[in-house]
Amino acid sequence: MLTKTQATRRFTFTMHAEAHLSASMCACAAWAAIEEHDKILDMACGQGALLARLNDQYRVTVCGLCDTPEQARIARERLGDADVVPGRMEDIPWRDGSFHIVLLSAPLRGEVTRILDETLRVMHAGGQFVLSVPLFHGRGEGELGKREIMRLMQEAGFEEVSFRTAGLAGVIIGWKQGEGKMGQ
Repeated sequence: MLTKTQATRRFTFTMHAEAHLSASMCACAAWAAIEEHDKILDMACGQGALLARLNDQYRVTVCGLCDTPEQARIARERLGDADVVPGRMEDIPWRDGSFHIVLLSAPLRGEVTRILDETLRVMHAGGQFVLSVPLFHGRGEGELGKREIMRLMQEAGFEEVSFRTAGLAGVIIGWKQGEGKMGQ
């Protein structure tokens, strides 16, 4: 018989081995309310692993923001026609109301208020923001706790802000006011 710890490790390994996704990426994917033809932004896409998985599983348009031109090049090669650009989360280079879902599977740090404002700006009315947070290890320098992030999200204008768990990570979910997916 497996202990709870062994079962969790086995589940996590199986989940990650096939997809090459981190626990944070898996948590974001698990709680995103994805529908056919949604436009999705991954605000820390790296080389595009999460976007590739979503692109394979759903009929969606995927876009990514990453740290370096090299990451953007690799992600574009992996994703084909996806719009992946290097940039800062504080200055998202897409138009207002561009995305149905925005994902962030990396720690929220930096100019947090500006990042949250930019996230709301690029979301459709009724759009969803899914932000992963670690469950089991301490925070790194400059990382905020889940309660503080939730408070800042509410202050920024996100609605129905909630916390959920998925495997070894958790997510904070917030919705942009307006008609659409919120409340469904």
